[in-house]
Order: sequence, then structure tokens, then C-alpha cells
Amino acid sequence: MLWQKFIPIVKHSLNYNPYLDGLRGVAILLVVLFHVWPDYFSFGYVGVDIFFVISGFLITQIIFTKLEKNSFSFKEFYRNRIRRLFPALIILLITALILGYLFLFPDEYKQLARHIKASALYYENFRLIEEKSDYWDTGEIFKPLLHLWSLSVEEQFYIFWPFLIYLLYRFKKYISTNFFIIFSILLGFSVFLNVDKFYHTLSRAWELAFGGFIFILSYQHKELMNKILNKKSFTFGVVIFFIFSIALSSNNNSYNIFKTFLIVLSSGLLILILTYSKKKFFLGNTFLVSIGIISYSLYLWHYMIISFGAIFGYDIRSFWTGLTIIITSIILAFLTYRFVEFYTRSIESYKFTIALFFTMIIIALIGQYIYVKDGLPDRPQFKSATYSYFQKQLSELPQENEKELGLISKVLGYIPSIELIRSTSNDISKRYVLIIGDSHARKAYPGFAFYLKKYGYETILLTNSGCCPLVNNPVVGVVGDVGDAKERLMKCKEIINTISKLIENKNIHISKVIFITRGPIYMYGKGFGEVEKSAKTVFESFYENSANYDQKREFIKALNFTFKYFDERNIKLYYVIDNPELGFLPEKKCMPRPFNIFPQNNCRITLETYLKRASEYRNIVYSLAKNYKNVVVLDPINVFCDEKYCYAIRNGKLLYSDDDHLSKDGVFELAKFLTGKIVNDTASN
Repeated sequence: MLWQKFIPIVKHSLNYNPYLDGLRGVAILLVVLFHVWPDYFSFGYVGVDIFFVISGFLITQIIFTKLEKNSFSFKEFYRNRIRRLFPALIILLITALILGYLFLFPDEYKQLARHIKASALYYENFRLIEEKSDYWDTGEIFKPLLHLWSLSVEEQFYIFWPFLIYLLYRFKKYISTNFFIIFSILLGFSVFLNVDKFYHTLSRAWELAFGGFIFILSYQHKELMNKILNKKSFTFGVVIFFIFSIALSSNNNSYNIFKTFLIVLSSGLLILILTYSKKKFFLGNTFLVSIGIISYSLYLWHYMIISFGAIFGYDIRSFWTGLTIIITSIILAFLTYRFVEFYTRSIESYKFTIALFFTMIIIALIGQYIYVKDGLPDRPQFKSATYSYFQKQLSELPQENEKELGLISKVLGYIPSIELIRSTSNDISKRYVLIIGDSHARKAYPGFAFYLKKYGYETILLTNSGCCPLVNNPVVGVVGDVGDAKERLMKCKEIINTISKLIENKNIHISKVIFITRGPIYMYGKGFGEVEKSAKTVFESFYENSANYDQKREFIKALNFTFKYFDERNIKLYYVIDNPELGFLPEKKCMPRPFNIFPQNNCRITLETYLKRASEYRNIVYSLAKNYKNVVVLDPINVFCDEKYCYAIRNGKLLYSDDDHLSKDGVFELAKFLTGKIVNDTASN
């Protein structure tokens, strides 16, 4: 065939079947298209499930066939796995180390190093579980080795699968039944075990086991398979089922066991047809077979190129950039297969295998070293004044002092269990301004504390990250499923309780309260932009009546109640309108990369973009505040925006540390702009 002139076939222990490589080609194209253009190929992630079934089928076929010939060797099996998988992966990881060393900032390089170690030791899936990674979260694009979770699952599966087959072979008479039992048990693990459903090996092993089961089933019933699988009607039905199962996964944004089962089942049936059918099949197409042959290297390269492209500031979702990524990935995959895989897979020397093994260990140790050394911040390319300024702005402002504990204990008689309590004094006779809210309040505290001090005010901060302390109905950010918010809501209620006790206590003078939180995310229940596309929030009332729950309605009710609460107690409440959210990370888009070879993007969004998301929120805040004489709305829009744009960098100052939190300069610019209005009470509703 034509493709054999350019992509020679590695000698296999099995008879070569080009149709299976054609199916591999379909699987890898689905995955690549999903990663490049997820909005258009949202179903493409199922390509990994197809790979799992193919792998389970072929590995079981290799082991079982050799057991039949009395030639199976565990040592040989693992040698073959290492020489099959390690060489291309070693090249990929070394490339990641080099690119990271040259271009990644220390925090980024430190993060990458952890994933290099995990990938080299084949536990990347567990690293992602520990990081609570969401595969569909667009922010995960900045993890160049995210896709290696599936290789980790396969390699972990290969550790126990040969031993299991070897054991079951002793009961060959019942082997089909035993394989079905093993498959059913592993499927049960995915359904009933309390483990991560997407990344965990015990949630995925059943897919590989199913591939093994269909091989055993077909091997023991060859005549029946030949009779059924060569019927045109059966083949047509399986192809339609396969296409339907792929299409059914469109617009999915989480692991779904039912949809996954359908794609696994249809893939297994299709593999049987490709193995036993005597008729020509469309999967024997030259292009698909060629792509299938290089699919392993293509899988390795494509996502790392996408991720580094995103890190370096390219618009990876544009058509031409995406097409460039695909072509580049195919070229690199071809070169890797033709000049690395093709040769290393034919080397039978165990010394070579041992060398590959220890090379991977060395890469893991290098990754650990980079991680321990905080991403090697002393690299010469990061010695510039510009880089030092950016790093200073992206870091947290120091907020350490011990005065808060003494003050709070004096006033309340105990120390509440709140994430962050700060104060600028422990003198109970002073005048205090209380700052409450979520992480935006935590960020803003040093700036307000500095400027309020100039007017003779001390400052107290009470906050939990992700907690908007609306008085009668707190709302919190959700990590994972909505169900996990209950505990966080209880902690948020503790803040509300403490705030009430503090402002109603006659032993301390608090006449002004500054309320600083995120805004639209609490009103709409979801985040903004690529960075926080999957971010969610939920009110406590969700658990009381989820059937009739409406996030915007609950926000309006809770905000109105909060305004009323402070107004009735004659406490001046200064509600700060949320600063514009950027939807991107300044360190990715604004901070210049070493050597100045990557595009510099405008670190801004249009004013229209901000107002499109925030106008309703802003109007509601203003309309509610008009009803209360002691509620003042403070709008910082002029700090960040002009008549056309809202900026991450303005007048030479970086204002943001991430997509929505302010930097050190941003905090002081905000506080400087608003403090005079608070102290002089010149702001109006």
C-alpha cells in the first residue's frame, strides 16, 4: 500500500490488521479535534475510550495467544511495553523540560515539574485527582501534560492484567465466564466506589477489561463470530450504533457512565467486525491507517503543543492556529514514529530496556529537583526589572500581625473559627472600619488599612475565601459538585454570626462597614471567561428548596436583606461594586516571556464586554441601595476603565494578580480612589 512507503510497519507478534490502525486513526482524530476546537467537536473526548477498548483487546490477544503456544513470559511482556511506550514519552518529557526551562515562569515551571515526575512514573492521573482537576475546565489547558492521565491508567492496568490472565488461563474451560465476571466487577467499581469517576484507574479499568473480554469471547466462538460478523446487516447496524454513541456524547461536560458504556460496547463490536470480517472496510482508508500507525506519538505531541501555545499567548481556538497545531503535531508524530518508535520497538536487548527505565527515573528525579527548587527562579532570563515587578505584583501582600487575636478576644470573649481575621490595632478604644466579604476583601485589606490609617481609623478584616456573607442567606463558591458546598456554607454562617456580634457590641466603635465581594458570579451562579468557565456558586437556600431555586432571585433577596440589616442598625455600609473580571490570566497574557519571541497581547477587555456581563448586576445594586439611607454604593470603574477599555495594566501599573483579584498596585489604587469617599461620606446612592 502507498502509506507503507512512508510509514513502515513495526514487526508485530500478531498478524497485522490495518483496519485496527484505521480505528486508531478515527480515535486519535476525535481526540485531537476535541482538544483543538472543543466547541465544535465536543464529543471527541470519547476517542480515549475507543483507545482503551483497542488496547484491552490487543493486550489480551497477545498474552492469551502466547499462553496457547506456551511461550508467554512476564519479563518479555514488560520489556515490550517499555520499548513500546518509553522512547517517545522520554523525548516528549525532555522537550517539556527544555521549553519550561527557557520560557516558563518559576511558578509555572514548578507546576510542570510535578507533572513531569508524575508522568515519568505513570501516576499522572492521581496527580490530577489530588489537584481536583476538571478535564472540561478550560483553565486546565495550561497543564501541558494533562493528557498523559490516560497513559497512566493503561500502564497501571498492565501491571495486574497479565497476572490475572495467567491465573484465569488455568481455568480455560470457564475463561469466557470468568472474564465476564472480572469485567462486571470492574464496571461495578466505576459505579459504586467513591473514587474520581474520570481519572481513577478503578473507574476506567472496566473499559480495557471489556476489550479483553470480547477477544476471549470471539476466540472461543470463532465459527459463530464468522457467521454473525460477516452479515452486512449486522455490520451496518454496528457502524450506525458506533456513530450514534459518539454523537450522544456531544456537549457533555462530565464523565457519564451510561454514555461511556455505549461507546465502549459499540467500539468492542466494531473491533470484532474489523478482526473477523472478510470484506473490505472504510477503516482501511490510507489516511486513517497512516494516522493510526502514528497515533501514539500524535497523542503525545498534540496536547503539549496546544497547551504551550495557550501559555505563550496564542489564540489556539482560531481556525488557522488550530490547523497549524494539527499539521505540526502530525509532522512531529511522523518523525517520532519513523526515526524513534520504528527502531526502538525492534530492539530486543534487555540492557536497552533497562536503560530506558533508568532514563525515565532520571527524568522523574529532575522533575522533583525543579519542584523542590521552586521552579528555578534564578535562571538568567528572569533577572530583568520588568519580571521582578510582575512577580512582586502577582504575589500576596503581607498581612501578618498578631493584633487581631487580642482585639477580637477582648470584644467577643472568644476567637471565632474564621479563615482570616486581621486588624491594625488591638486598642479597643480606637475608631474602626470593618471590612467584610470574600477573597476580594482579603486582597483589598492592606490598601484600605494603609489609607484609613491616615484619617485616624483602624481597620478590621473578617473573611473566608469564596464566602459572600449576605446576612440571611450566605452564598459560596463551589469546589466540585454542588453538594460539597454545605460545609463551606456553615463556615460562611460563622462569619455572618461574628459580624453581627461585632457591630452590635457596645465595647467597640464600628460605625462604618466596607463590603467587598465578587458580584455577577454570585448573582448568576457561574464564572466568566476561559479561566473560570466552570466556576459555580450556590446559596444556602438551594438546599431548602432546590426545585424552585433561582440564583438571581436569591441574590436580590439576600442583598436587599443585608442592606436593610445594616440600615436598621444605623451602621454605614459601603458596598463596593465588583471590579471588572478579565476572563484571562495577566501572567499568561500580559507578562513578557523571555527572549521576546512570543506575541504580546493587549492586556485589556472592552468596556462593552464588562458591561454586558455586569450591567444587570450594577443596576440591581444601585436600585436596592436607593431604598436605604445608610447604604452607599462605591463604584471603582474609573480605576480600571476608560470610555473604551478595562485594563489589566494601566499607567504602567499591573492592576490584577489573576483574572479577578487585584495586584498590590491594584489594591492601593482601589483604596486610594475610594477611601476619601468613605471617610468624607461624599459618595451618594
